[in-house]
Amino acid sequence: MQSNYNNYPYILDIYVPDEAPPANGFSVIIVLDGTRYSKLFHETVTNQIRNRVKTNIEPAVIVGIGHQEQDIPKQRFYDFTAPAAEYHFPVRRGRAMKEVPAGGAEYFMDYLMHQIIPMLLEKYTINKNKISIYGHSLGGLFVLWSYLTYPNVFFKYAAISPSIWWNNHEIVTRLKQVEHSYTAPLYISVGGNEGDMVVDAESFYTKAIQKGINSEFFISEGENHASVIPTTLSRVLRFLKSN
Repeated sequence: MQSNYNNYPYILDIYVPDEAPPANGFSVIIVLDGTRYSKLFHETVTNQIRNRVKTNIEPAVIVGIGHQEQDIPKQRFYDFTAPAAEYHFPVRRGRAMKEVPAGGAEYFMDYLMHQIIPMLLEKYTINKNKISIYGHSLGGLFVLWSYLTYPNVFFKYAAISPSIWWNNHEIVTRLKQVEHSYTAPLYISVGGNEGDMVVDAESFYTKAIQKGINSEFFISEGENHASVIPTTLSRVLRFLKSN
């Protein structure tokens, strides 16, 4: 589905529960980097709702939004980073980051708000007040940015291993500028083996709590930047449920 805002043709994977929707419609989880993670979300939900009384997981429409495979390194960096006067590409894990286009988050948010959500409301029986968003790494950074910039667009926000380090921790500066508390729930998680990302995530969470932001935080001990995704998924799904 091509964006009217940056002309990029995103790949959409949409999974609808195989059962009648509730009276108010299904809740929705928008999954960033959908070509990587949306099928995992769908299969996990499908498996756990078989015994939903014990798992405490509910049916939901899973909407994966992904990039063409060859475009992932550049396009996702552009989509998930906020506009800024200048961009700092640091040394990460002993390697200097290659400079790529950045700052397209506003265009991507416009795509979500003005194309994706209206399309979902038109085609599926969903609850417009229960649309949540999930992102990992740079996608997690986008979730934090969207929470601070558009706190009322989504029902709940889940940021896993967010790249808080980006652009000299500018997302922390944005957090410090918050002047009132936001009521939408925010979930932050990180793998215990992610080094400075653990420190960044915990520090962001602490500052968010001090600002009165409705936040949850979880360190998945023994997990790294990749393994944190499946090992935290059940917790994320319980957090994202509609009640």
